[in-house]
Amino acid sequence: MMSKNKILFLAANVLMMAAFACRAETIVVKGQGISFAPSVIKAQVGDIIAFKEMTGHFVDPVANLWPEGAEPMHSQMGADYNYEVKKEGLYVFKCPPHWGARMGAVMLVGNPADLSSTLDKYFSIAETEADAKPAKGLLKKFKETLAK
Repeated sequence: MMSKNKILFLAANVLMMAAFACRAETIVVKGQGISFAPSVIKAQVGDIIAFKEMTGHFVDPVANLWPEGAEPMHSQMGADYNYEVKKEGLYVFKCPPHWGARMGAVMLVGNPADLSSTLDKYFSIAETEADAKPAKGLLKKFKETLAK
């Protein structure tokens, strides 16, 4: 038989998990032409990023423009895809076939304390690493969005 304290503990945990699940949002990102819409995303840990209308597109992280330890995004060509955000930070992702045309997006998750230094680091990487160069415009747009 369970003690009263154990029952209360289990009930409190169930309520906390339910409250967390209720706060989570689904943010839809669509593949439109050679763009993701939206291309700047603000999310919270626990949110689902739902990629829709992905005909001719798929999603991958941009190397070195991803929070350390965060699970990478990898979808299949043309398939809808859900990504559950599990870590706070700044994410840059791309559609590899259209990356030369700058089909990508920037996602801010939570309120990371090191956002300014991370953004400076990402700009530096975008200046020097060939695969990251298309991210410069996305990062600039993201920075302008922050200033508003």
